[in-house]
Amino acid sequence: MNNDKSIYACYEEIKQREIRELKAAIKMVGGEFAFKRKPIVMVNRDGCYPHPCDVCITSVEMSDDDLLTIRGYESGDDTEEIFDVDLVDIAYGHISFITEAIPVRTFSQETFSISRLSREDLEARGFDASDVDDKTMQRLAEKLGDDYCEQLFWSSLEILAECFGIPRKEEEDDEEEE
Repeated sequence: MNNDKSIYACYEEIKQREIRELKAAIKMVGGEFAFKRKPIVMVNRDGCYPHPCDVCITSVEMSDDDLLTIRGYESGDDTEEIFDVDLVDIAYGHISFITEAIPVRTFSQETFSISRLSREDLEARGFDASDVDDKTMQRLAEKLGDDYCEQLFWSSLEILAECFGIPRKEEEDDEEEE
């Protein structure tokens, strides 16, 4: 008997990797995610359907003890009855469709510096900074930051975010009126 894995074993290995990646993505977005654009996966539900069917995934959630809940409804079903989807019923390779639909943060930090202050900055403006200690530099930087936030920061942030094409959130009151 050779030591090569069977095709089934390879598929199972891939599926386990897909599950780990899905759980990691859900954790990165806070443990739950409801899809606006619902990914579609093929599900083999022997108990409910005698044949494979396409399922629109509506949400995913992970409990503190790593229990994963996937909800969806059969594609094309007029009633859109939401049911829990068992991971073992999802076709090989389709779990990644769910993972790829979750907007995972790819940056490593939550805040980003917008400026810095150095003694060279003071000297460039004609000051003698040779005896300015770190505590004074820190206080000066804090006061500059306060001044910037009070005068320019918020209006500049809005203008630049729009220039970069960053969309605004839809207001909940508008959604309820429609």
